[in-house]
Amino acid sequence: MSTSRVGHPAAAVAWLVRRLSATDEGLTAGQVVLSGGLTAAVPVAPGDVVTATIDRLGSIELGCR
Repeated sequence: MSTSRVGHPAAAVAWLVRRLSATDEGLTAGQVVLSGGLTAAVPVAPGDVVTATIDRLGSIELGCR
C-alpha cells in the first residue's frame, strides 16, 4: 500500500504527539513508536478480545473496554 493512500507514517506519529499533548502527556526518551502496522486495521468494540500470536514469541490478548 502506498503512503499516498494511507498517509505518511510520520503523520501518525505527529497525530500521536498532538493527542498526548492535549492531555498533558507525551513520549519519553527511549520509548519506541511503531508508526506502521503488520496487519490491516480491524474494527473493535467494547467487550471484544483481540489475540495476537507471533511465531516463536508467543501470544498476547487485549480486552477492549
